[in-house]
Amino acid sequence: MKSEGAGHKTILIILLCIALALFLYIRPQLFAPEPPPVLQDRLPHAELIGRFNILESAKEAQSLMFKNKIPLREYFTSDFLLSQAKGMGIDIQSNGYFFSNGMDEWGTIVPVIDSSRIVSGFNRLEQYFKIKDTVVFSRVVKKIEQFGLYIFYDKDYLLIYQGKNFRKRMARVYFALKDQREEIWVNFLKHKTFSDEKNVLYTNAKELQQFGIKYALFAYDSDSMNVKLKTYIHSIKPFTLKPKSSGISFKNTVVATKALELHLDISEFRKDKNNPLYKWIVKKGQKIGFPTHLFFEAWEGDIALQEGGTYFVNEEVVEMTYDDEFNPIEKRVKVKVPVPGYSIMLSVNKNSKKFVNALFAKGIVTKQGKNFRFLFSPPLNLNMTKNSIQAYTTPFPPKITTSSQSKGLWKYKGTDVHFQIDSFKVNEAFGSLEFKVENIVKRGKIF
Repeated sequence: MKSEGAGHKTILIILLCIALALFLYIRPQLFAPEPPPVLQDRLPHAELIGRFNILESAKEAQSLMFKNKIPLREYFTSDFLLSQAKGMGIDIQSNGYFFSNGMDEWGTIVPVIDSSRIVSGFNRLEQYFKIKDTVVFSRVVKKIEQFGLYIFYDKDYLLIYQGKNFRKRMARVYFALKDQREEIWVNFLKHKTFSDEKNVLYTNAKELQQFGIKYALFAYDSDSMNVKLKTYIHSIKPFTLKPKSSGISFKNTVVATKALELHLDISEFRKDKNNPLYKWIVKKGQKIGFPTHLFFEAWEGDIALQEGGTYFVNEEVVEMTYDDEFNPIEKRVKVKVPVPGYSIMLSVNKNSKKFVNALFAKGIVTKQGKNFRFLFSPPLNLNMTKNSIQAYTTPFPPKITTSSQSKGLWKYKGTDVHFQIDSFKVNEAFGSLEFKVENIVKRGKIF
């Protein structure tokens, strides 16, 4: 009996030792603090969000700045920016993130490698701007009244914000929890499109939905001469617009300041009258009584437009004069009026006459002598064939060719801005916009 009691005690001691060992082993896990959130966990919800990399962007833009002799370019080199950032404890080698509502609010969050050095950065800023301290959530926040900027930093990040909702934005950033990210950031950060690009913007703004777009991404690139904006859109439903292999177009002219050509297969699009883009176009057309449904029945997906140069046309005007008894009378005379060179052409089918007749019936197109007017346009020459409709102010119709590219040109204050649709997939479309910076540098301003 005594040996049996001793055995029970031995087993109890062994179990207690095992329990103590387990407690000592798991104690750090039980009482360990919650893991801190990473930078991506702190990012707030916004309609426009994105990422950027200051150092890589500076390296990319270096050839453009020196090629075009941009003032103060030596202060934007990657070496200079890196040395300044290190002196202030900011990590510009890693990605930073921004958010905005697209109007009166924006913010950016960048990683910090040594928060103790940030004070020196404020000391430098105070030489140029007045900075005051304010307290939010018992933490000191710097404010530059001149620009309405709030600056808050912690041990591993720095927040810069301009807008009316700083307290709300700071709460999301400061009280963030590990792995609890906003859905829009989850969707953006996992997206593979433009994943290798240095500067990317993502938006799912409600305004896009009226065009049938679920979300869009934009990426920026540059070389020594050009700036390029690459675009990606993802539609809510599969695209019913598809590219055509080729279609009628105008030959390019050196005087063109604006140009557009589209070559689309719209056979499915014209049937889908509930398509958001179709409904949006109809709504816009209703403002002037435009017969949009008849237009899509007649249009075969090709459009070519050019504008450039100045021409003189005979335009009939009414002058007031007096007869021999000094009674006022109206007199119609023709005068030469300068008008911009303007040409447009549509590919059409057998329904084109019904569409044109509707334009005349609604007064959208009116006849003036041998010419025609579209609403308040200058007098136009009109040329209709079985497969096309042409309207132009030039003395002769532009020369016609065929093309497979859907693209455009917009000359803005001397700078040619080229844009084009690159490709379509089921729910995806890629495009690009490109312009040279030479004229912008000479003017010293973008707008």
